[in-house]
Amino acid sequence: MPDVAQADRARTEGLRAGTVGAGTVGADKVGADKVRGDRMRAGWANAVTNPILILGAPRSGTTWLAKIIDSHPDVLYRHEPDETLPSPAVVTPESLPALLRSWIADRTPRSVAKRPFFAKSWQPAPGRWLRTAWAGAAGLSSRLPVPFSVLGHLPIPDLAIHPPPRVALKSVRWTQGAPVLARAMPDSRILFILRHPCGQVASVMRGNRQNRFDLRTEGTDMPFDEERAIRHAAAFGVDEPSFQALPDAGKYAWSWRAFNEPADAALAGLPNVLIVPYEALCAAPMAESRRVMAFVDLAWNRQTEDFIARSTTHDGDAGYYAIFRNAVAAAGRWRTTMPEADQRAVRHVVMASPLARYWPDLAAASPAAG
Repeated sequence: MPDVAQADRARTEGLRAGTVGAGTVGADKVGADKVRGDRMRAGWANAVTNPILILGAPRSGTTWLAKIIDSHPDVLYRHEPDETLPSPAVVTPESLPALLRSWIADRTPRSVAKRPFFAKSWQPAPGRWLRTAWAGAAGLSSRLPVPFSVLGHLPIPDLAIHPPPRVALKSVRWTQGAPVLARAMPDSRILFILRHPCGQVASVMRGNRQNRFDLRTEGTDMPFDEERAIRHAAAFGVDEPSFQALPDAGKYAWSWRAFNEPADAALAGLPNVLIVPYEALCAAPMAESRRVMAFVDLAWNRQTEDFIARSTTHDGDAGYYAIFRNAVAAAGRWRTTMPEADQRAVRHVVMASPLARYWPDLAAASPAAG
């Protein structure tokens, strides 16, 4: 949208300065510009009404799923725009369109420079090359001392020649707004990804040991919202002293429940919401991705197929935030790397969760299974 606004202002200033021309040719030019401007504005307005939201807890496969969606040529992707432009605590159907527009308009490197980049129907090839180089330069500049580091925070333009047919947004925190979006905009699509709690907890604990996260609560060494986890545990009869007495893996498991259970309950039964089990996506990435693409009304395409093939067969060591990895191995790595005591602590907390039904090893141990 900022690109459209800038173009409109440029055209207006050109008319005022008399640089467009005169007579019939000038009138034709003005008319053509107006038609193009109207189409651009209508295109961006339509993109706000049918966004794709990829939602999930941190370290649940959200980025990989988001990049599968981003690999479609018709999609414009924003990576966690609510990190730079936080959502208000209360989201209403009336306030939702303005919030979505602000996220779509966010062109800060944090939101638009997540690799890999893909060829787009709405962006010419030279624009993609320039944008890729721009993003690379921004990444390098951000690591330089002041004042050069300021260059790494400048907006990166989309260089779109027409509005993208679809917009995708990824978030690891917007659980309170997702149900509002689903109900207020029935043409929207929400993909809610769930990862086995042992896998998610093992990954977050490993990242915390490597100091990859900012601590969410001052005075603790936990990277999650501990107050929310304590409140959620209290609702199931676990008071704060009992919570604090748990091993760390048990506390992390309550954080998993505190994020996923309310979101699942709020989104359950809505026709424009799809639950995506991370392990199913890893086990059959092509089949699951076809199911996901069909659900969000995006046609299957060669670029997506190639990306899935490349992102699931990596043989070398994968970095902590890497998208390219051995998918099957990644899904089950926790079974051999997570200490048995931590696995037991997580299972003890989550076996009573209604979400245990998604994993046979947890469902078999849950009270409901008895």
